[in-house]
Amino acid sequence: MTDDKKKSKERPADKPEKKKPEAAHADKRAREARSETPEIRPGDELKVSYRVIEAGKERIQTYEGTAIAIKNSGASRTVTVRKNSFGVAVERIFPLNSKLVQKIEVKKHTRVRRAKLFYLRSLKGKASRLKELR
Repeated sequence: MTDDKKKSKERPADKPEKKKPEAAHADKRAREARSETPEIRPGDELKVSYRVIEAGKERIQTYEGTAIAIKNSGASRTVTVRKNSFGVAVERIFPLNSKLVQKIEVKKHTRVRRAKLFYLRSLKGKASRLKELR
């Protein structure tokens, strides 16, 4: 190859370099992330106000339970909340940056030694209680 051909394949300096798709996607997710979410830890008693749309009508439903798992991965952060409803255990995963989640209140912090509290699924009654932090 001659020097002329090498120079013709180089990118001109006046053209701006395009952002990589991953970087552009990360910027968008950072802008969409909420800043007013409280600090949530596994074992916390949470009260989540969630907007429900049924048959064209809209209402706010509260969901109270224990945070058993938290997935912290940027803007797609989620928290799994477990509650006992009329003797039946119910788990629900809430995306923290969703527009449907109105607000999240931390009712109390509890003392746990695990990041994921899936062992609570097998416990019943008083055995599934967690000690409150003071």
